[in-house]
Amino acid sequence: MNLRSISVLLKSIFLQSRYQRMLKKEINKETALLYGESDISNDCLKNITIFKKMSLKNLSSCEFIITSGVLPDFFIKKDGQKIICLPKYESSVFFGKMQRTLLMSDYIICPDCKTEAEIIKNFQLNGIYKGTVINGGSETVNKILSGNNPKGKSIYKNAKRTLIYSGSLAQNGLTASLMSLLSGLKNLSDNFYITYREESVRKTPDNLKKIPNEFHCIPMSGKTQYTISEFLCYILYFKLNISNRFIENRIDRLYKREWKRLFGSTDVSCAIQFTGYEYGVINMFRCFEGKRIIYVHNNMTEEINLRKNQHYKTLQKAYREYDTVALVTEDMRRSALEISGGNGENFTVVPNCHNYERVLEKSRMPIEFQQETESNVTLEQLQDLLASEKLKFITIGRFSAEKAHIRLIDAFEEFYKSHSESCLIIIGGRGELYEETLKYAESCKAEIILIKSMENPMPVLNKCDLFMLPSRYEGLGLVLLEADTLGIPVFATDIDGPRGFMKEHGGLLVPDDIEGILSGMNMFVNGKIKPMNVDYAQYNEDALNRFMEICNLK
Repeated sequence: MNLRSISVLLKSIFLQSRYQRMLKKEINKETALLYGESDISNDCLKNITIFKKMSLKNLSSCEFIITSGVLPDFFIKKDGQKIICLPKYESSVFFGKMQRTLLMSDYIICPDCKTEAEIIKNFQLNGIYKGTVINGGSETVNKILSGNNPKGKSIYKNAKRTLIYSGSLAQNGLTASLMSLLSGLKNLSDNFYITYREESVRKTPDNLKKIPNEFHCIPMSGKTQYTISEFLCYILYFKLNISNRFIENRIDRLYKREWKRLFGSTDVSCAIQFTGYEYGVINMFRCFEGKRIIYVHNNMTEEINLRKNQHYKTLQKAYREYDTVALVTEDMRRSALEISGGNGENFTVVPNCHNYERVLEKSRMPIEFQQETESNVTLEQLQDLLASEKLKFITIGRFSAEKAHIRLIDAFEEFYKSHSESCLIIIGGRGELYEETLKYAESCKAEIILIKSMENPMPVLNKCDLFMLPSRYEGLGLVLLEADTLGIPVFATDIDGPRGFMKEHGGLLVPDDIEGILSGMNMFVNGKIKPMNVDYAQYNEDALNRFMEICNLK
């Protein structure tokens, strides 16, 4: 961070602190702020004082705020304030800031029915907007300011709403498990809303296309807003791991206000932190005053030790204070209890759903490389290999340490010495170890194919003979279920996560080392590994019932 960015940050924090102090003051009745461009005049409004200069004082104290655009990120609507919005529709996938302004508005005034329909549809307001929609113009605003409220219509629907945090929807197991869950919830889509950090998908907007059309989104837009003391406590708590009651109180105050800033205008009865990652979102959902659920998809103790990508204190408070800690397998209980230090009374097992029908559908699609795909073979070479009589082993998982690709390569190289008509395919999405893994594979004599960032690996998986999960730790490893759906034999290392599922369905577990992985390869060649053939229709029904129970919807 350079001096200029530090200066901008400090200036922003000072502004936010001033605004927070002003929020404590009372509203000035019969005052209105024209925020942004407007043709509203006060010629016939003798009792209303109109301010055309945007200041923190006016923003925090005026009874009416009239806007045609986006209100500042730091703005929080006070009790007694009324917002009149005359939106101008502009098509954009990043609609969060405008949607937030619209949801806060008491009145949305559109010039005609066509614009009204566009605003409601494109900013996904139907059912959740609680104000009044009016066809009109500046004369309508004057009537509202004069106390003569014109007739409009309501598009609000009273429902029990659950907000689900999706993460950035990157190509990984978390996204796959969420999409499988949403597939099972399509008939209840009015009860579930998806949220994500808008900034996290700005460079990958196509990720949003993964969300089924039936579900509405309420993105988190704008940066977190701090007071000076909150920012200092933020640094101490998250960066220096210093904690005491004062610091934790400031952190809670910060995230309670963040929830109000982002979702204060939306009725939510249940909030689900589905990914279980990102300390800011975990803390904000923890501070929500309603039913709170956090998922545990992975061995978070190992994530802390190996990848150092978690804030221990955040997870500890979350696992103690959330109403429900949803473990995707029973195997996750031990590590989650270790972090929590509590008795785990709020822990329960909620298996991930598995969209097996979509897996079958994707497996029949053509094999394709995308523009961002990297590989040590061409698409044509890969297709020729898959059409050959060679024995084809495969694993799928991001290029990071816990996936243990290096020791898999070592095991396969040993196997290759006596089985030269075989090959190993490793497919991964993001991950910091692709280049290192590629160099290691190229130094081996065995035939090893590496593919990074392949949008749909299912057609490749469908043409392979054996799927291997060589991980050092996992959540469940949904790709195990995907391989089994395609009738492909599988084995996994004997670790928390896949252990429970594999034992329940008669799958093979091998020792968690190179020799164990090699033994799995040899067992397959000797005909000792068969597909599990799980009844995924029944599996999904049970998983969906558990999910509905924890959301209090059963």
